[in-house]
Order: sequence, then C-alpha cells, then structure tokens
Amino acid sequence: MLRRRPLFQWRVRSASFRAWLGALVLWATLPGSARATETDQYFAIDKPPRDSLDVLNEKVNRDILGALALVNRRTRWDQYSCQDVAHRVYQRFRISGLHKIELWAENSPRIDRVPSKKDHERFQAHASLYRNERFWDWGLSFGIKATFTVAGVHMGADKLSHFFQSGWKYHQRYRELRREGVPEHEALERLVRYGAQTESGTLGFVTTGVFSFADLEANYQGFLFYRSLCQDEDPRLLKTPEGWRLTRAFDWREYVSPQFDETVNNSAFVPKRWEEVRTHLRRDYCPRLDSETFVEHYRFYAHYPRRPDDFNLRYVRELIDRGEVPRQQDFSLWAACGRSPPDFPRLAAETSGSAGTGTEGLSTLAPRYEAPRFDEALLRPVFELGAGGLQNDGSAWNALLRTRFMVRETVVPEDTWDAVRTPEYLLWASLDGHLALGSSPAGVTVPYADLRFTPVQRRFELNNAATGEELAIGVVLLPTRLTRLLALDRSFGVEASVIGVRGRLGRHFGERRRVGVFGSLALDSPGYKAALHPSDRHAFQGVLATTLAVETGAELLLGTQLRLGLVLGGRVGPGFGWDAGGGGFSAPSDLGAYAEAQVDVTRFSRLFVRGQLEAFHEPGRDRLLSTPVLLGGATFRY
Repeated sequence: MLRRRPLFQWRVRSASFRAWLGALVLWATLPGSARATETDQYFAIDKPPRDSLDVLNEKVNRDILGALALVNRRTRWDQYSCQDVAHRVYQRFRISGLHKIELWAENSPRIDRVPSKKDHERFQAHASLYRNERFWDWGLSFGIKATFTVAGVHMGADKLSHFFQSGWKYHQRYRELRREGVPEHEALERLVRYGAQTESGTLGFVTTGVFSFADLEANYQGFLFYRSLCQDEDPRLLKTPEGWRLTRAFDWREYVSPQFDETVNNSAFVPKRWEEVRTHLRRDYCPRLDSETFVEHYRFYAHYPRRPDDFNLRYVRELIDRGEVPRQQDFSLWAACGRSPPDFPRLAAETSGSAGTGTEGLSTLAPRYEAPRFDEALLRPVFELGAGGLQNDGSAWNALLRTRFMVRETVVPEDTWDAVRTPEYLLWASLDGHLALGSSPAGVTVPYADLRFTPVQRRFELNNAATGEELAIGVVLLPTRLTRLLALDRSFGVEASVIGVRGRLGRHFGERRRVGVFGSLALDSPGYKAALHPSDRHAFQGVLATTLAVETGAELLLGTQLRLGLVLGGRVGPGFGWDAGGGGFSAPSDLGAYAEAQVDVTRFSRLFVRGQLEAFHEPGRDRLLSTPVLLGGATFRY
C-alpha cells in the first residue's frame, strides 16, 4: 500500500513549480476552453492504489450541497429553475477553464495515487507509456496523470474533468437538440458523434496524438449525471418551501465502469505516437501478459457488471464498424503483442461466484453528508490605504499613496472537513497600485503613478491546512494598467488586455508554519497599448503583445502578529504599433523590477520599504529611458 504524500512536494529545483508555470502559459496561449491530458493505467496493474470511492463520493456530494447552500442563501432563490441550480452545481467543478476537481484529486492527501507525487517525475521520464526522446513533446505539456481507484476501477484524474466538464457540454447540447424537436435516440447519437469529433480534434489527435475511447465513456456518464439532476421521473434536485434540496446522494458506482480504464477501453493513436507506445507495450508489458497479476486484472473487469445505460459503448462500436472512428482493436495491448485478446465471457464465468467487484452495497442507504458551513458574508469588501515616502535634496518622490480595493463573492466554504481546503471566489473589482504625490522641479503634482484595475477575476485556491501548502490559479477579464512616468518623458500610458492568467505556488515550512516561500506568474493576453508624451498627444498607439510578471518572496512569522517579508519581482510588456512622433513602426517595451521589505506589526497594519526600477524602451526613437524609485511607508487594511 502506498503512503499518502503531502499536497505538494516543494523541491529546491522547483520542478513542480516550473511544470505549473509551463502549464499556465500553454493554457493561456492555446485556443479553446479545455486542454487535453493523458493517463497511463498499465503502470498501475501490479501496484493498484487504495480505493478512493468513499472520499470521492464525499467530495462530490459536499460540492453539490455547497452549491445548493449558496443558492438558498439568495433572497430570490425560489425564482431559480432546476436548470439554473444545475448550472450552479456544474460551476462547483470548473472555474474559467480550470478543472477544480481534477486539481483536487491530483493533490489531495486523501487520494491514493500511482505513481506517488515523489515518484511522478521519474515515472514520466522512465516508465510512462508515453515517454519518448523528443526535446519537447508539446502535446503532453500538461504531463501524464497519475492513476487512482474508484469502485475497483483504475482511472486517471482527467476522467473527472471529462465527466463534469464534457458531460455538461453533452447535457447542454442534448437540451438544445430536444428543444429543436430531435428524437431522443438521434440526439444521443449526435452527442457521441460530437465527443468523437473532440477526440479527433483539440482534445485528442490534434494535440496529444491520442483518441481516448475512455474519455468518451466519461463524457457520456457525466451527461447522465447532469440529466439526473432535473429529470422528471426522479430528479436529484427538488424545490421545497425551505429551499433546494438533494433528494439522493451522488454515488460513483452508478457511473464508473471498466470502460474508464484505458487498459480495457484502450485508446487509438496517430502513427508517430503509436510507434512509441507500441514499443513500450512490447518491452514492458508483453512479457507479463500471462502473469497471475495481469490475468486477475482482466478477470476482475470481465466480471464487472454492465452499466444500466451503455448506449455510448454500443454506438461507439457502430462508429468503429462504419469506419468513422479509428479501429480500437488495432491499438490494444494484444495487438501490440501479436496476441488474441482473452475470452472475456469465459473469464467472467470463472469468477461468477466471487465477490469484490467494487459495486457491492449500491442499493443500500447512502451515507448522510454534512452540508458545508458558510460563516462569512457573500460580499466582503477589502480596503488598503498606505502613505509615506522619502524626500532628499532634488528628489521629487516625497509622498506616496498606496491603495488596494476589492469586492468579492465567496462561493466555497473554508471549513476543515478535509486536510485540503478549497476556497474560491469571484473578484468583482480590484484597484491596486501606487501614486507618488508631490512637487517635481517642473512643478508637476503627480510625478509617478502605476495603477492596475481588474474588473472581474475568477480565482481558485487549493490549500492544505495541515502543511500550509497552497496553489492558487485565477483568470482575469479585461486587466488594465495606467501609468504616469514623468522621468521617462512619458506623461501617460495605458495598457488593456483581453484576458489574463495568474498562478501562485507556495509552501510554509515548520511545525507552526513560521517560514513560508512562494512563486507566482501573471500572463496577460494581447490587448491595446498607448503611450503619450508631453511633446505630442499621440506618440504611440498599438497592440500590447503580452505582459509577463514574475514574483517570488519569503516570510518569517515571529509571533501571532509580527511578520517579516521580502518580495522580489519583475515585469516585461512588449508592444507593437505606430509612433506618431516620427519614429514610424515601433515596438516599445515596458520593463520593471522591484524589491520590497515588509513588517506587519498588527493584523491591520504593515510597514514597507520598496525600491524599484522602471524602464521604457522605444526603438522608434532609439532610446532607453529608466528611473529608480524609492518608496516607503505604512499600509492599513480594513
């Protein structure tokens, strides 16, 4: 039995952090709302992880109950339709392109996984079915998912995202088709065809070179779950005088089957990928096909009962026979080994009297799950205001106003039902930045300003309350930055992006978590960029290629309130456009670096000293302008 590992393994070489940053960059730059990942269940055949059925049942039911609790807290909850509530349930498992439950399952210490966190890098490089000698396999930039067990079935965390995300897309398409008058059977066929198209496109062949039949099964079973929420016969969701209620608990055994396991429901591959995979199958697994471990693995699945609704499985076989999807049998372990597949009916007959199929107790009364508690108000404003500065002879930097304001809606509780807490919120508005006020030699009263405005941000955080490890990922809509840099001969500047991605990975060390370190990355997509000069009103207008900001820091807690912190960061923002001042086509770039020392004396106040260097490169005018800034003062938070 494998030992459970902490939520994150923080290493000096920060390999996991680099992987997360690379994933964030790829996630932000590639089109589409979903990202393809792959999994390798062959590796887990002779080292099965402990079954996580109870843990995953508890997780899903608490998320459903959390969605209902938030709906029922609203003043007009009774005006919500069942489909409105179902959409709230869906939002619990996904946030702005991020598969929350997949992240949770990959990192929760309550989920036993193969390989473990400690061994995952070595597994990808030396034991994975998808290992290869390429310098960079961009299709697998998100890595190979680990395997865990649910109701006796091996599956990867990617099946959770297919179940809850693609299943929701199936559900929405199905409702649209039915409203258009499409017969039910034809509507279901269209759903499976749509799933096959995604596997032939951005979720499969085009990106990873893999067509996953197991993903199609997870998609369809997720659709059945969402359909069960509001179906007329026996809906899971019911409106009562006291609010919306869950009539029966979610149970993975209603949906999981061996079709989630890619050692049974194997994938198909593009030629280059299949050449690599076939080589590893022949070398690593063909010599073990007749071993008792492998025989028992397939014997167990042969005895596993069929799902009540196996429409997807039957229709996919029809598509294979018609030649509309790849011939699955050509890419199986048996095909790679030059063997015929086992006689599964005979294997099932051999175990007809055995127990342990992973489905026992399905008809028994499901456990009662406790609804999450919401101790905080839905709307909680946060306001920070700081003042201070430094004045020397000839210096214009003699006063500072530092402000940060945000209003957010908390949509996930921060209780301690598990060692892993998943706070998450919608940031409605945030203004964060610096203003330096005073008189410069030219008599200008605002010599420096750097303000960042975020209208909307969806943020997801994954925390381990026991170890202090945390991962935070956010998606920002329309991030905007305003600057005024007199020393750089630029009276005003503006940057506005379409979307941005924020990522943060941190760790507190020690029994009482007195020492903490973190690293973060912010990446904004292309947008609008302008820089105005005193000499002409429209010096530059063009496109902001991207803004990349990196920050790292450490903190030391010396008591319940006293805290010392050090933050280092940098930023680069290239642009492309036209310089109206005579420079023609130009590609100006904003550069910045800073270091800030912090001392928290109370929970409401912070002293800080900040040194930063701002630079502005203008190829059109052939100049690089820079100015140092030294700021110091106190911040008060409310």
